[in-house]
Amino acid sequence: MSKFGMLVVVLLGSALAAANGLEDTSRVAYLEDETEGADLYDEFTFLEDAGMVESTSRHRQEIGMSPAAVTVLTREDVEASGATNIPDLLRLVPGMDVVVLSPSQSSVSSRMHWTSANNHYAVFIDGRDAIPELLGQIPWMVETIALDDVERIEILRGPASSLYGSAALAGVISITTRVVPEKTFASARIDVGEVGFTELSVRGSTRIGGWGFSLSGRLATANSFAFPQETQRECWALRSIVEYRWSESDRFKIDFSASQGHGEMNTGAGLADIEIGIRALRLAYESKDLKGRLYYYNSPATFTLEAALDYAGINLATFLPIETQMHTVDGEVQWTLPEFSKELLLLIGVSGRAANISSDLLLDGETYSDITSPDYRRPGIDHWEGRAAAFAHAEYNPGKWVTVNASIRFDYNTVTDPVISPRLVAVVKPKKGQYIRAGASRAFLKPAFINTHIHPMVAFPDDSPITGPAQENFQEFMSRSLGNPNLNNAELLSFEGGYLGQYLDGKLSVAFDFYYNQLRDIFSLRAEVVPDSQGLPDLNESVVAQQNVRDFNIHGFELVIRYYPAESVALMLSWASRAVLDMSTARISENSPKNLVTLGGRFRTQSGLLGSLYIFSRSEFVQSDVENPKGLLAPKFQSSIDNSFLILGKLGYQWKTEKGLEIEMGTKLFLPFSPFSGPLFRYYEEAGGISPQGKYYGGEMLTRMITAYLQGSF
Repeated sequence: MSKFGMLVVVLLGSALAAANGLEDTSRVAYLEDETEGADLYDEFTFLEDAGMVESTSRHRQEIGMSPAAVTVLTREDVEASGATNIPDLLRLVPGMDVVVLSPSQSSVSSRMHWTSANNHYAVFIDGRDAIPELLGQIPWMVETIALDDVERIEILRGPASSLYGSAALAGVISITTRVVPEKTFASARIDVGEVGFTELSVRGSTRIGGWGFSLSGRLATANSFAFPQETQRECWALRSIVEYRWSESDRFKIDFSASQGHGEMNTGAGLADIEIGIRALRLAYESKDLKGRLYYYNSPATFTLEAALDYAGINLATFLPIETQMHTVDGEVQWTLPEFSKELLLLIGVSGRAANISSDLLLDGETYSDITSPDYRRPGIDHWEGRAAAFAHAEYNPGKWVTVNASIRFDYNTVTDPVISPRLVAVVKPKKGQYIRAGASRAFLKPAFINTHIHPMVAFPDDSPITGPAQENFQEFMSRSLGNPNLNNAELLSFEGGYLGQYLDGKLSVAFDFYYNQLRDIFSLRAEVVPDSQGLPDLNESVVAQQNVRDFNIHGFELVIRYYPAESVALMLSWASRAVLDMSTARISENSPKNLVTLGGRFRTQSGLLGSLYIFSRSEFVQSDVENPKGLLAPKFQSSIDNSFLILGKLGYQWKTEKGLEIEMGTKLFLPFSPFSGPLFRYYEEAGGISPQGKYYGGEMLTRMITAYLQGSF
């Protein structure tokens, strides 16, 4: 048995042994109300709103009868967590593989092959799609919300294109920010720590009759793990909300947010130094049966690809900085149809999006090399994309013991083929506190602008062997490279099931989910450089572009055990295992970690002491697509990443004054732990290193980060 396997057996044995010896306490995990559907179960914690979830079916429903595996992180989880950002908080989700490339970029994935592309989950913030058309991944470093703004996160684990469209291959991360409270509220917080980490955040809100007003902001900086004296992430953000409520279920909201940030980002063509901003205006209306939203999103960005255009040790060219402007208008309407019968629920919706990306410093792949075009060899691009979709969801509940869920969505866009995404799931409750789920679904991932149309311009150093007319030929080669307008969607066919059980009067919960995914046409950068007679790249035969080239079959399971020994204590053990079959070799791939284990818990005492301690473990694997420090034209290579552990912890104390002032102070711990290889308290979550020129490539070696915080509110 491997070292990792032995660890899993020991952890599971300890948890089950503890469960068998539990004493009865007064904590109740479900509601004894048969009229509302008893046994309401929340897979992470017990919700104040009676164990309801909304993301899995686009309407509020009991978590136990949800058609998908779902994890809910509440405000209590946020406050007790040792995380300093949202991706690290998501490590609490069973099977979630969080990859920190640097202090300015993290990626999240589950149930897929290993990648740091960060494009497996659709992410929504109060209903706004947070993934810009330009990047195809959420820029966590400049998002307009901080952990202090988060009220609740629902993580739907499993394909969800049938209701959410593109990007929901692995699932959906739905973030709900804190509501405007009934009383005037103000708070301020400062975090200071190692690796140059500093974050200042402020919030304030008030209500006047039916009107609510809220304003929040933050400033954040962090240095490089690899170069501790070098600032790698800088960000500021502002957010304002105006809300009017007619009743508990009817409200209108105007939300304006702005942010600006600078840092490193992995683009699929290597690291890029990127400066990106967000300006978003969102209008939303919500009633019992009707929901509508409309938002405008502007994102100016400047980025420079850091990969060298070297070949055989010769510097051929360097990338020029790219400045882009992106404008997006997006709208959606959802209507829950009038009740035809108590057993049947129907909802329908439509959505649409128009996006424009423009730049004077990009090459238009369709015109730059076309001698018949009036824009032949003229730089600049002005690209429009459009999307439209219609979806429907039905639930048939002939009795309290079974619910059949059916969803279907049609997506059309101007770049790739249209897609129909269905989902069919049955959930059975054979007895109180026991749930069984089985279903099948289809999902897809549309390539982003950076995958289809990114053709950067280059400059030639004085000693470059490419001179004269050959330089224009090389620019034409770049107009065919990196981006590929012929890319099509990646597609996923998934079969999954699950079990939820509650024991010991609800104090012990066991969840087991399994899945089988057929993933096809995943796109990635394919670089094949063919030399000419002079030893330089043959520009007609060489290929450096995104291609639909990878197919995988993936199967695995997620086991979660949770125990609540007291009202203020929650313990957790999860084990996720997966096997990735590479269809090109018909063998189980070593390029994805097979096991992810989480063990830990959180607590809060009446005296004001609170905290948490979690250990996250990832098994060894071989990363096969490591960025080559010799440049973009050089072949990628493999690197082994050994078993690793990460400790996240928090210890704080909170007290209240007689005048209503609440103060909290404490410390947080981020501690990489690599007991089997390399430095003991350092490791890579993505393979990387430092080139002879002193620049890092790939991921950074993570190091310890201890932060101290102080916050006050009234």
